[in-house]
Amino acid sequence: MNSPWLLLIYTVPAEPTRKRAYVWREIKKVGGVYVRDGVCALPERPETVAAAQTIAAKIQEFEGQATVVRGASLEPSRAEAIVAQFNTARSDEYAEIAREAERLLQHVARETEHRDFSFAELEELEEDLAKVKRWMSQIQSRDYFPNGSGNQAEKLLTRCDEALAEFLEAAAARDSSV
Repeated sequence: MNSPWLLLIYTVPAEPTRKRAYVWREIKKVGGVYVRDGVCALPERPETVAAAQTIAAKIQEFEGQATVVRGASLEPSRAEAIVAQFNTARSDEYAEIAREAERLLQHVARETEHRDFSFAELEELEEDLAKVKRWMSQIQSRDYFPNGSGNQAEKLLTRCDEALAEFLEAAAARDSSV
């Protein structure tokens, strides 16, 4: 991986711990990989530079220290190891999406089996699916080295869309026959 890397090097005061937790969450949201304590790596892209600069500004607000290093060049073996960390993290997240999508499919199947075709239930299912889709979109936005690990989750989300469409048709048919 010869493209430039972005490094966020920082320290945050130990107390209160909520500040450290905030920084950790923000780094996870953008998909950063820890190279060591207080040093995170990201591929250098306009969106990662902007995110790192925002996190660095917040760290300074927290009376910590932060440096954003652009154009870092890593040894090929180290870069490959970091890319593998990125891919493992995204694969784990996609697997969780797949599990949530399967739970949603099971929920739709149970409701269909019980013939509980209420629009309130449909709205709840649609909200659940929208939440999982937003989550999927967030993961995709930090999937800097796509390797196909999200394909299964995408297929399951498509099945969820189809299952909800069938549920809606059944609910509408039941409603019109009453």
